[in-house]
Amino acid sequence: MAVGRFTAFRAKVYDESPWYAPIRALLIELEQHGRFPSADELTALHQRHVEARGLPALRFVEVPRKKPRRKGPIDPSTLYEGLVTVRGEVPTRRDDWHDLFNALAFLTFPRAKRALHARQFAILRARLEPTATKLPNARTREQDALTLFDEGGLVVASPAPIADAELGEAMRAGRARVVPFGHALYEHMVAQAPCPLATVHAVSLPASVDLDALDRALADALSAPSAFLVPSPERGTSLPALLSAQNP
Repeated sequence: MAVGRFTAFRAKVYDESPWYAPIRALLIELEQHGRFPSADELTALHQRHVEARGLPALRFVEVPRKKPRRKGPIDPSTLYEGLVTVRGEVPTRRDDWHDLFNALAFLTFPRAKRALHARQFAILRARLEPTATKLPNARTREQDALTLFDEGGLVVASPAPIADAELGEAMRAGRARVVPFGHALYEHMVAQAPCPLATVHAVSLPASVDLDALDRALADALSAPSAFLVPSPERGTSLPALLSAQNP
């Protein structure tokens, strides 16, 4: 998705929608630059907010928009999933909302994002022959499920299961906490484009749960071999509709 690629940087974007709440403090901290942060500045932000808590280091590395042509057999560790999992590097394009929101997802859900990409890397490595010079033509259903959640995931915390149609009311009543996980959701919001339907994953936690607990629960789910095997059969959840239901 690249709907935000040509959207200029603007300050105080976090005031444009309540859905920015999970990354609001990070956006405010970045606001001092008055521009898109560099890869090094994102790395420093990760050091202050994630590594300072004893979690693994991660480095954001600036890459060109156009990928260089690959020659010879594919080394999985040089692909995106391998760079994240093996080298602790996140390829990041300059002045790009999509990649900025992806970086903020790594800061907000450090365990879950690592778990998701480690699983994607394991699948990819198993599918590639040692002499392969091309990637598989299509993703597996499991890869589809993980990719859809990475881009458009929504995590719902509630002590008891809640139907998607009842989420807005449950939020208003304090029975559920709904938090965007997928960075493409934020990208569509900042570009003021129609927001894609979100893929929901529910965790059995109180609605008052903090982001760290959500991250732990989501990392466990993404690491479980029985979860995220196929894309959700549900149509998806609309963030604007949720807000309308929450604030009639």
